[in-house]
Amino acid sequence: MRNVILATLLFATALQAELFTEHFENGVVKSKIEYKDGTRTDTQEGTKEGMEKIYYDTGELAYEVKNVEGKREGALNWYDRDGNHLEAIYYQNGKRHGINRTFYSDGKLRSEVNYINDQKEGEEREYFSTGKLASKVNYIHDRKEGEQIEYFEDGNISSTAIYKNNYKEGEQKWYDHNGKVTKTELYKMDRPVQVMKKIQEKQPDPTVDALKGLDFNPKNRVVQ
Repeated sequence: MRNVILATLLFATALQAELFTEHFENGVVKSKIEYKDGTRTDTQEGTKEGMEKIYYDTGELAYEVKNVEGKREGALNWYDRDGNHLEAIYYQNGKRHGINRTFYSDGKLRSEVNYINDQKEGEEREYFSTGKLASKVNYIHDRKEGEQIEYFEDGNISSTAIYKNNYKEGEQKWYDHNGKVTKTELYKMDRPVQVMKKIQEKQPDPTVDALKGLDFNPKNRVVQ
């Protein structure tokens, strides 16, 4: 009896989703996507329900993700053509939610940042292929906020900058391997202040240009 019930459940589950397969012009499988039964037609995309797998034109899996009621749910895993795992993106109800990680081809961690409701929240870290920290910066509602620090591979700081509401504000400093400041640049709204001053100085004054074309010599005036 138990086997009959299990078989019935599996049969019912299979009826809820239809697998559609598309091919490249060379015949290689392009995608395998499960849709809610009866929703996919020649004119309607349909509601994705189940696994979605996308392939390279040479046949290797590019990414796979589960869909529930047409929205991504759980991990989306990206791969390169050699099958190396490049990225893990987590979804909840169709939006990024959870730790997003990218990887080097050898599997070492490349970057990580948390998402809440499709927005970056908290510290984002990037790493060298050796595993050493390359940079870190904080996010609030998908915008950089606070100090961004970049490092040399030996662990010494290579540069620092302050962000406010996703704009670089104040001084950015660059350092040598001994911690000595080698360069500073003042920023306002993500733009170098000195560069903007030079641009403004070069901009022509329309009032001055208009006056250049006028003759103010009273002797040259013609009375009508």
